[in-house]
Amino acid sequence: MKKIYIIPLSCMLISMLSLYSCKKDSFLNRYPVSSITAESFFNNAADLNTYCNSLYSYVPGSTSVALNDQQSDNYESRPFNLVTAGQITIPATASASTAWNGASWSWLFLYQVNYFLENYQKAVATPAVIDHYVGVARFFRAWFYFDKVKAYGDVPFYGRTVTTADNADLYKARDPRALVIDSVMADLKYAAKYVNSTGPSGTITKWAALALMARVGLYEGTYREYRSISGWQQLLQTADSAALVVMQSGQFKLFSTGNPNTDYQNLFITHSPSDPQSAEIILGKFYSNTIPVYTPLDGDIYAYGVAFSKAFMNNYLTSSGTPFTSVPGYDTMMIKGEFTNRDPRMKQSVLPPTVTYGNLNGAQTMTDARSGYLQIKYYDPATPSYNTNYNAAIEFRLGEMLLVYAEAKAELANSGGGTFTQADLDMSVNLLRDRAGMPHLLMTVPIDPVLAANYSNVSGQLENVLLEIRRERRVELACEGLRYDDIMRWKNGPLLAKPGFGMYFPGLGTYDLNGDGVPDIALVTSLPANKVTGISYFVLGTDFGLSNGTSGNIVPNPGLVKTFTDPKDYLMPLPTQELLLNKNLKQNPGW
Repeated sequence: MKKIYIIPLSCMLISMLSLYSCKKDSFLNRYPVSSITAESFFNNAADLNTYCNSLYSYVPGSTSVALNDQQSDNYESRPFNLVTAGQITIPATASASTAWNGASWSWLFLYQVNYFLENYQKAVATPAVIDHYVGVARFFRAWFYFDKVKAYGDVPFYGRTVTTADNADLYKARDPRALVIDSVMADLKYAAKYVNSTGPSGTITKWAALALMARVGLYEGTYREYRSISGWQQLLQTADSAALVVMQSGQFKLFSTGNPNTDYQNLFITHSPSDPQSAEIILGKFYSNTIPVYTPLDGDIYAYGVAFSKAFMNNYLTSSGTPFTSVPGYDTMMIKGEFTNRDPRMKQSVLPPTVTYGNLNGAQTMTDARSGYLQIKYYDPATPSYNTNYNAAIEFRLGEMLLVYAEAKAELANSGGGTFTQADLDMSVNLLRDRAGMPHLLMTVPIDPVLAANYSNVSGQLENVLLEIRRERRVELACEGLRYDDIMRWKNGPLLAKPGFGMYFPGLGTYDLNGDGVPDIALVTSLPANKVTGISYFVLGTDFGLSNGTSGNIVPNPGLVKTFTDPKDYLMPLPTQELLLNKNLKQNPGW
């Protein structure tokens, strides 16, 4: 199978097309000025392919995907969510606006896409070839605008390039969110119809277009539903249908060797398109140890102490399929007990205290991750050094489509817009549970009061099922960059402001976390004069806090007070420079 590796292909394009001449440092006044122009370049299919290859720079890498959830309530580590920490201010420039959730008010990529869409027609190639590359470009434009809408809400929509002479467009107001999403869906429908169904690994196919269509439909559909905005049903129907087409295509299958204790973890240690795990991947960004092209993912997990929150840990069911929060004494259970008789995906995502994994020592998890819950999902013990990892970045996979299908169809049925049955659960959520060796989710599942409290705006005859689908998303898709978006679309922003806790300790003192009879850590009020070899010391009030003063759950960031303001914190602020340049732009509410 032909592979496409993550080499900066955009460099090839930039060497041919200089897109960086500007009247002022604004957002769309960029135009080609080099000697290689549209007249001399867009001649054949090879030229179209070269240009479209440059657009793949938009696809996130492994580190962006695997660590992006740190902006959500799944984590209690640095970098924590900057909005709830009160550390986001209105950015001065477009580049400064990347500080929140990776978004920015930059529009150069859109110019690159639209430049292609204005100039491809002169290429001599078959209609099918031309339509394919047009579909690829429109796929990327859809992805670009989807990200912009999630960050800013209403944004200016441009279906063509804009130059310094186009004052009316340069200084236009923002277009309504609904109009932009309609354009996103139109682009994706085109891509799903015309983009090739197969191609080199890591390239856009019709299945990737359908997967993005399903993701957009679910996001925007539930965003509107939980804000009582019209049109949400049609979007959820699109999500349901698009996901189902992918599920029934026969092109993808869940990776499983029949070992529920390793299969989930091994899915995220995929190195090559020829690996069996790739059967689940709809779109991935592949690296290589032979070229070599590496990612710093493993080093970042280790160096930055990517730490999960206690709330995330509590979300995992027991191995019998019941809520962990219904187990007597769950809230005062120490970390070793927490891993006993739990969903197998927990040990494959979070390092247990009894395990040494690569250069990660479970007994020292508080050293590496202050909450005590260290991420190992995506971590490859064979490449523990910084910038030696070559795990593929999984952008879309079949597992996500199963959950999109289940949630979209259940939300529609809950409002009277169709049906949702045990058969729907069995062809979606329960396939994921089968891989993990977990009991099936049943339509008769009791309402979990903890979930009901967290998602208090969920109601209706399928409330119990919808809550469990949300649990399943949080578990199955952890560390895949989707949890923050889920909280935003469900209108559950206050979850981000809850105090972030870690593992439980009954008091200060010395502890043997892994149960081998040898103390591992000590929680103290001051460092002793003579430290004991092998014990890691943590000073109360400096290195950590405890939720009850001198006992309770670890508070990894003592002194940090989180807040979430509705509606302000559901959208990102526009840079002040752009507001000064374009008086037709208005700031988002509350900023």
